[in-house]
Order: sequence, then structure tokens, then C-alpha cells
Amino acid sequence: MRAVFDELNRLAVATDLEMFARFQLQRDDMGPWADTLRYSRGTIRVTAEDFDAFFEDYIALLRRYARPREDDKDTVRTILTRFLTFPAPDR
Repeated sequence: MRAVFDELNRLAVATDLEMFARFQLQRDDMGPWADTLRYSRGTIRVTAEDFDAFFEDYIALLRRYARPREDDKDTVRTILTRFLTFPAPDR
């Protein structure tokens, strides 16, 4: 089962990279949304249980800021978020 999920994740990441490349090509036509690219790269030291709680907090944060589809389409846009985590390789 893990191999199936690994392949699905690989395909999803490839699709995300393709969408990101399209964003970069269309960026000049996006008006005030052109500068919404945010990137963060970091590390944290946690237990597996701490990480589960961290992930739940991340999901709650996304839900907190989500607007209903009915909101003003002139000011509200869908923002794609991607959260990729994996343990650092052993040295």
C-alpha cells in the first residue's frame, strides 16, 4: 500500500510543480495577486506525537482563513497551499 501512496504523492508533487511553473508564466497578468508567492523552508525537532499535533494545528489554520465560495469574487481568490514534510535523513 505504501508504494501506491508514494506514487500518488509523486504524481501530485509533479502536478504542483507544473501549476507553479504556469503561475510564474502568468504572474505579470495577475495584478495585485502577482506578489502572493510565499516560500518558507525550515526544520523543527519534535516527537511523532508533537508532529501530529503540529499538523492538526496547520489544518486548523487553513480552515480559519478559508472564505466561502460565495464571497466577493473580485477580492477573494483561491490560494494553493502545499505542506510537505519528511524526516531528515540519518547522517
